[in-house]
Amino acid sequence: MSKPHRPGTAQASGQYNDEYNDIAHEKMRSKHYVPRQRPIAWRTTPLINNLPGSCDDEYFDEYNITTSVDLSMVRNASANALVALTTRTFDDEVEVTEENCLRPLECVAQSYAWGKIGSDSLVARLKDAQSADFEIGDDKPYAELWIGTHPNGMSNIILPPLDGEDQPRKEPLVKYVQSNPDMHLGVEGVHEPSEDYDLTFLFKVLSIEKVLSIQAHPDKYLAAQLHTSRPKVYKDPNHKPEMAVALDDNFEAMSGFRSLVDIASNILEYPELANVIGIDAKRDVIDAIERGFNGDPKPILQELFRAYMTARDELVQENLVKMCERLSAKEDSKLTDLDRLILKLANQFPGDSGVFAPIIFNYLKLKKGDAFYIGANEPHAYIKGEILECMACSDNVVRAGLTPKLKDVDTLVKMLTYKSTMPEISRGERIDQNCLLYVPPVDDFAIEVIEVPAGSSYSLPDVLSPSVILTLEGSGKLQQNGNRITMDVSFGKAAFMSANTTALVVADDNSSLKIVRALSNVHL
Repeated sequence: MSKPHRPGTAQASGQYNDEYNDIAHEKMRSKHYVPRQRPIAWRTTPLINNLPGSCDDEYFDEYNITTSVDLSMVRNASANALVALTTRTFDDEVEVTEENCLRPLECVAQSYAWGKIGSDSLVARLKDAQSADFEIGDDKPYAELWIGTHPNGMSNIILPPLDGEDQPRKEPLVKYVQSNPDMHLGVEGVHEPSEDYDLTFLFKVLSIEKVLSIQAHPDKYLAAQLHTSRPKVYKDPNHKPEMAVALDDNFEAMSGFRSLVDIASNILEYPELANVIGIDAKRDVIDAIERGFNGDPKPILQELFRAYMTARDELVQENLVKMCERLSAKEDSKLTDLDRLILKLANQFPGDSGVFAPIIFNYLKLKKGDAFYIGANEPHAYIKGEILECMACSDNVVRAGLTPKLKDVDTLVKMLTYKSTMPEISRGERIDQNCLLYVPPVDDFAIEVIEVPAGSSYSLPDVLSPSVILTLEGSGKLQQNGNRITMDVSFGKAAFMSANTTALVVADDNSSLKIVRALSNVHL
């Protein structure tokens, strides 16, 4: 998308969750509705009717979504910034001054019911280390730390005091980056304040104690359609692809559909689900395997999922009870991992149809450093663990189970891709001895994990994109402009780095330093 990553130099010495309020909703509307008469790249974009609502472009009135939406609706401040970065004509490093130097960030800790409790939550500990006035509640769940410009979890940037004042100033990060999009966002030629541009990504840390909802995130076209038709439910017109990177050895998730062979085997192993989906859906799956089916599984999986999601509640409850009683009666040594997961979900969400989900979805167990990408219209649910998560700047969620919130089953059944593959697990790409890169197949975001040994330093290269930095371990300094600008960093400290600037990461003599940097995907 821009210049390739330049390896740093090592020297021996020296972001569910759409918990909106009305204020956030109005901010989002004003942020994303860009008047078409403004002189931006797509002002001549034609009206597109019957745009695809899923990645597949296959339509049946009963099973697929056909949209009618102005393509300009898809354009928003984050999309504007992506266009600007891809069309930029130069990428030279700029001089670092007081106007574009690194600045500390104060981030928002979100308290959702599925989060880890009190100091057991990495999110709580990060926030506590970051903010002097924050106090961890012993019985309070801390689920997500948001680092970015989304209006429902806006980071504040810490600026020097004004003349005659003693205390540092705080202002919303979005206001700061939009004050000079050329300087801070890398939008060439836009030096005056403009709300037409924004960060392309949202970065989070998640601390997961209980399973999140079964959900999927719409692609750009469907996001625009849902926002147009139901703006109070779907607040963002932007898509939300995302990537999760495990921070511990206990991260578990469900993502995507199992193979038809696995599903057929599981239907026989768990006859309660067969009772729920009915004889026709069961027969379609079993018959496909018996005849050696190797075609597109979408029609079979979509009918199976529709039957499962729309089954009568009485039927679901009856078979949930039977299944849980049967599994609970097993000897502990004979319980499979899938058995244990089903019982765990039944304990967390008694009577929820989502308890059947692991029978048809891939069950992932990841170790520290493992990562996987979740594209648009793919079903998934995080189960437990602590992770980094980076995504396009959006908060759109379509849910269908394991949640007390709104379940939009009809939309979810129609929007999914129904791919039948195991997600690819990545360990990242080693750029050099210090930097590990996690790069998704989209322009919106990427993650760099940088580790610097004690007493050593590492040069963060300048890139077209702005970035945010979070310190996960150790202590040290970030230095710019020949060490004339210095920021102390330690566990929990976050910072904003303007586009086209560089910094030297210096670890203390007695402590190694581990930071993560989220940025637009300049590595594609």
